[in-house]
Amino acid sequence: ILDLFGSGLGGRVRQPASNFGPQLGIAWDPRNNGRTVIRAGAGLYYENVIFNSVLFDRPARLQNGLFFGTATLCPSGDLTLPDGSTVSTNVCGQPVGNVVSDIAALQQLYQQATVSAGPQANGSFIGNTLAEGADSTGQNMFAPGFRTPRSFQMNVGFQHELGRGTVVSADYIRNVSTHYLLAQDINHVGDARFLNVTAAQNAIAGTLSACGVATIDDAISACPGLHPADPPTQPLPGPATIADFAASGLDSGTVFLSGVPASLFGLTPDFGAAFPGQNPDLGENQMLFPSGRSVYNGLQVALRQRFANPIRGFKNVNLQVSYSLSRFNSMTDDQDFINNAFDFRNTNRYFGPSALDRTHQFSFGGVLDLPFFTRVSFAAHFYSALPATLYLPPSGGGDIFTADLTGDGTGGSTTDFSRGDILPGTNVGAFGRTVHGGSGLNNVIGNFNSNVAGTLTPAGQAVVDAGLMTEGQLATLGGVVQPITPAPAGQASLGNLRDFAVKASWVLKVKEWFQIEPSASFFNIFNFANFDPNNAALSGILDASVGSLNGTANTLDNRNRNRIGPGSGVFSSGSPRQLEFGLKITF
Repeated sequence: ILDLFGSGLGGRVRQPASNFGPQLGIAWDPRNNGRTVIRAGAGLYYENVIFNSVLFDRPARLQNGLFFGTATLCPSGDLTLPDGSTVSTNVCGQPVGNVVSDIAALQQLYQQATVSAGPQANGSFIGNTLAEGADSTGQNMFAPGFRTPRSFQMNVGFQHELGRGTVVSADYIRNVSTHYLLAQDINHVGDARFLNVTAAQNAIAGTLSACGVATIDDAISACPGLHPADPPTQPLPGPATIADFAASGLDSGTVFLSGVPASLFGLTPDFGAAFPGQNPDLGENQMLFPSGRSVYNGLQVALRQRFANPIRGFKNVNLQVSYSLSRFNSMTDDQDFINNAFDFRNTNRYFGPSALDRTHQFSFGGVLDLPFFTRVSFAAHFYSALPATLYLPPSGGGDIFTADLTGDGTGGSTTDFSRGDILPGTNVGAFGRTVHGGSGLNNVIGNFNSNVAGTLTPAGQAVVDAGLMTEGQLATLGGVVQPITPAPAGQASLGNLRDFAVKASWVLKVKEWFQIEPSASFFNIFNFANFDPNNAALSGILDASVGSLNGTANTLDNRNRNRIGPGSGVFSSGSPRQLEFGLKITF
């Protein structure tokens, strides 16, 4: 079945049984006095591919099987078994200690019933869905050419003892990661190259019928069937929009048919999506290819100092200060777990600062052993802001005509998290790196509005070339690239990270083998306000909403939306000041 999507895709997935990870390192003392060392090293390291990734591959491959599943018992108290029968219980609302044996018996019963029921039909089998991906099943399959994600890391540097207990070090580090997984739709559903003219004609005819008019120009003038008059706010019928035509099928199959082929809705391709993909009898197949690549380059400098009894009352003092200047470029914002390529036609099109890149990182800390069994430690971190990738905003319907500038079919679907393509003239992680602040962003937006807005996307050009609509009709319907709202005065940028933590503890030895250590810790003791955590930073989708990079003036109310909060604990770096008491017992 997979070979229907492309020759060889149904082959066996390569197993990572022959990974070879050599390492080599050298250290040289040029003066042979133990005070200076020059060092270098290199190695090849492999990622542990988490089992969670396999969970999204296996269900699509098995026609029948015993699948991972759960049954909810409470609050009803009824347990539904795989054969459809129900067992009534009285365990809900009871103390666990009173019903623990009943719970164990129910678990055993459920497991036995699962085995007795035997292999079941798999609704997610690709032979049933003829599609796999974020828009259809939420699953992704490994491509046959799977390779374990790996990193080649090398470093060269030196370490020198400046004086007694004082050491300075500097290292250049380079890490090149390859083969991390990128999802790519191999059927290219929504791609502008694969226009089904008959399906497009049927979609246009369906829209005109719904409007109650005869021609596209009539629908542009008024579409009473879909936009009736509503006095007094709308005394006359409203015009049709590109979203109306998209809702009838003049759209990508990932949006109009949720990524599955027309046959699953009882339709033929001629009554499905206008852009159904390379093979209109199939849906999307976003397979995971080992094509991801990232590069980290960093200069890391550190100064460490240790004092023994430096002054009266101080037994030991350990201090350290460090700084790194780095750049972390990648093909995606984040290379963890599963990512979609930004361009399904050309996965190598974009390469820039990752969402985890920080140019400057300055830290210092220390541990002080004081009288009366007291130990005080502190750590401070000051990091420059994260970058952000700038995206065209979705238009709410027919996004392949307004926000898909590469023509690969993405835009406005689950695949790309309802965002358009990367803003032309920018790259991954451009904001905060090559585009600085609201003024720099407005320069880019102004250039876009002058040179790109109002033009046809590849999908729009395909419709015009097929004689289905004119460029003027598409423009009037809103089926061209839309201008972007400039950032407001005082637009907020992503914030730097500032944090200072202090801990005081008392090591009390009761006996040789038993000690107690009470402690008090202040996290972010100066209560620095920090913004834009990795998972909730200002959005790069340029829809001018509050929380976006072109809609968030630097006011207290706006910025509080992206301020780092306490969350579920005290270990979130940069969260508001918190106090923690602890007691450690060692025996």
